[in-house]
Amino acid sequence: MNGGAYLTKIFIESDIIIATLETHIRDSGLVPHKVQPDGIWLRTENGIGYRISIIEDRKFIRFGTYLPLIRQAPIDQKQDLARRLNENVFLPVFTIDQDEDLTVAYVLPYAHGLIAGNFLSVVNRFASLLEYVVQTHNEDGLIDFGSPAAPSSTADSETGLASRELLH
Repeated sequence: MNGGAYLTKIFIESDIIIATLETHIRDSGLVPHKVQPDGIWLRTENGIGYRISIIEDRKFIRFGTYLPLIRQAPIDQKQDLARRLNENVFLPVFTIDQDEDLTVAYVLPYAHGLIAGNFLSVVNRFASLLEYVVQTHNEDGLIDFGSPAAPSSTADSETGLASRELLH
């Protein structure tokens, strides 16, 4: 092939480390909220925090977060929300954790390599999916980030929200 051909960037297994993923994310125009040796924290457009980490022994990149649920709601109502989301939303798995919050997780395999563009597609898709879930599957108001009206001393300077409310 000539002229119109381009090479698809593929990371080999040994390339899959936090530093490589961070560089690729930054090169795409996204800016991580925080990067540590065990993960990369990003935010959706509306400030919902999520984490990207690597499960080395299983060759997975894990995308995950939790969405806080109203404490007073009965556990069966929370479990019903997780069930409905698992039935109706493609990509992640939704569960209720020990704190009775909604966990959202997806794993992307990288055994035998990873196409860089596919990784970025999942990064963007996961973020838009979180926004979608909060906007369209919260008709009963179970997902609750608290009241952002009164910033606390731990408030994030960019969002004015207390640190746990959106950034996990």
